[in-house]
Amino acid sequence: MNVARVKTRAGVVETIDAGSGAPAVLLLHGNSGHKEVFARQVEALSPHYRIVVPDLIGHGRSEDASEPGRDYTLGGHAQYLAELVAAMGIGPVVVVGTSLGGHIALELAAQLPDARGLMLVGAPPFAKDTASLTGAWLPGPAIELSGKAEFGEADVERFIAAHAIDSPELAEGLRGAIRRADGRSRTTVVGALLGEQAADQRELVRSAAVPIAVVNGGDDSAVNLEFVEAAPYRRLWRGRAFRIAGAGHMPQASHPGAFNDLLAAFVRDCAG
Repeated sequence: MNVARVKTRAGVVETIDAGSGAPAVLLLHGNSGHKEVFARQVEALSPHYRIVVPDLIGHGRSEDASEPGRDYTLGGHAQYLAELVAAMGIGPVVVVGTSLGGHIALELAAQLPDARGLMLVGAPPFAKDTASLTGAWLPGPAIELSGKAEFGEADVERFIAAHAIDSPELAEGLRGAIRRADGRSRTTVVGALLGEQAADQRELVRSAAVPIAVVNGGDDSAVNLEFVEAAPYRRLWRGRAFRIAGAGHMPQASHPGAFNDLLAAFVRDCAG
């Protein structure tokens, strides 16, 4: 497994680059997370495919944004990640995003000519209006804290609890990631969701040319699953959305076996 540091206009992005084989799989973490939340996916899939896992700008071991007001929006994240894909020579690619990473993945996949598929996890595609935003998520600590600039230790613990991670090691790593995250990344991305430059994500899934897999934790306390499943997907993988029983907002970490089975099947279908 290699670790690359790639310079983009937003700053230097640190990225895991493991395995080989096409299509590549690009994994994008959520708000205040880091690339290590995909450790079990790297382990399971890298013997068969190239797995690329960056720390988003403002997170993990990547730099903070050079222009926070530009780079920390959904579109800003997508733009520097498109640079990353080009710089690393990532060819046919399946883009997978959890939570914030899913919303970024949706905008990124639309920019990549070699995108072969998109998996959204805990990421409800919303229309560009307040009613849609309100319907997409459920009230609770994950949403209450998503746009907060500064976290105290109590906030860190509430955020951890909302993600329902069963591994003490992963939970401790995520604590460090939350403490490290640039608080401007949270305030900027939430503040720009309905901004002039923001995309209508409902329209993106309606027009997407690639198959979209929709996978959620069956007990996700942050996302309105009915809202997610009612989105107008043009090409919904296998004609249905999947719920992983007993999993919360981070199913790839809490239920890696069930999650990896779905991810591997999706990648195989996209390769075919």
